[in-house]
Amino acid sequence: MSGTDAGVTTEPGTAGEPERPPAEATVGATRQWPLVLVPALLAVVGGAAVGLAPELVGPLLVAGLALVVMLTRLEVALGLVVAASLFEDYLAVLDPRATKVLAALAVGSWLVRRSRGRLHSGPRTKALAAAGVLAVALLASTAVNGVPDGGAVLVRWAGFLALLVVLVDTMRAGRLAPMTLARVYVGASALAALAGIVSYTLGLDRFTDGLDRRVAGPIGDPNDLAFFLLAALPLSLAVRRPGWRPGVYDVATVLITLALLGTFSRGALVGLVVMLVVAVVARQVSLQQLMGVLGSLLVLTALVVGLFPDLVGESLTAKDAVADRNVAERLQLWEAAGAMALDAPLLGQGPGSFGAEHERWLDQLPVSATNDLDVAHHTYLEVAAELGLLGLAGFVGLLVAGLRGAWRAWRRDGSALASAVLAALVGTMTAACFLSEQFFLPLWLLVALGAVLLVDEPPDPEPED
Repeated sequence: MSGTDAGVTTEPGTAGEPERPPAEATVGATRQWPLVLVPALLAVVGGAAVGLAPELVGPLLVAGLALVVMLTRLEVALGLVVAASLFEDYLAVLDPRATKVLAALAVGSWLVRRSRGRLHSGPRTKALAAAGVLAVALLASTAVNGVPDGGAVLVRWAGFLALLVVLVDTMRAGRLAPMTLARVYVGASALAALAGIVSYTLGLDRFTDGLDRRVAGPIGDPNDLAFFLLAALPLSLAVRRPGWRPGVYDVATVLITLALLGTFSRGALVGLVVMLVVAVVARQVSLQQLMGVLGSLLVLTALVVGLFPDLVGESLTAKDAVADRNVAERLQLWEAAGAMALDAPLLGQGPGSFGAEHERWLDQLPVSATNDLDVAHHTYLEVAAELGLLGLAGFVGLLVAGLRGAWRAWRRDGSALASAVLAALVGTMTAACFLSEQFFLPLWLLVALGAVLLVDEPPDPEPED
């Protein structure tokens, strides 16, 4: 063999010289140094700033990181919005706009994603069509009547409509599984229930007083907390892990049930009864399972009464003392809402008009009222009074779309989540006859879940030629 080893070739030029890297590789490596140097410099500067002024820079860094995460991870943003909705009054102590900012960031994150094109190519849902009718009614009623409070109520409506669209679109795209969202809601509800129980037991809750001592905690009004927990109760049964050994979600179910009973909310209890009846009639729950649920409720009630007899007695006495007055007040408010709707049946009196103007339709203002007289304590009458029959049709259409989706999904494959969504919607829609809950998350979340479960139905097979 001569010159070189067999099979080895050399470039023309000086024999034995090491091969030099191409000029392009050298230039590419030179251009990479900012990617290493800039983060290192930022880390050094950031660390020094935190050391010099931690009380200022620390929160700013945390807020900046949270902002980046929420704008880039849509599913994280929506999970935070859902969880934060159960701690609205606790967060309001830090900043009254906290939950609104979280919702705005979630919508902003969706807009960033949506700017690149549709998130999915599937069919649109009937829930969004109903939302469009409701939006038209809002705009038309505002144009005709104006808004008496500077548009705050109109903004709240717009926020929930936008959140509904974002929830449906994100779940349809597969970026957030409905079961995951349900677990987030159940987990947050269990923590809120625990906070309410602890505050009630220790007398630390600043949102209740001696006249009406009930479980409230992170939601100032016990009736509103009951509305959240009522929606969470069937979901907590759907998301639990199979098997006999108790798990985290079993504990969550117990906490949610205890706190729900501790709110002494008659509207929520009526919703719970209707929920159970519908579940039995639709054969979602057998009579044996119903007996087990009722037995568990009795055991939990007896346990609480046995451990805290004086506290329970005080709450029942206070509730009985104000019960008759509350009923009289609500009947007057319902009468005023009905009169407002009849005076403007198509478009109502305008968003926010009930709280600002309903006294004009009252023959006598309730005396020594203990309830908030700015709401009608009846979701459907208040919507009709403010947005007329057109707005009520859009709002009820949303609920029907959610019910239809959950029902068809349950009949299709026996989905536990679909069954839970159906039961939760029936219960919350019933409770909404005694509470004004259009500006709270449960109804909108359940409608989004039901709508997604429906459009996930497999398409009908094409006919053969």
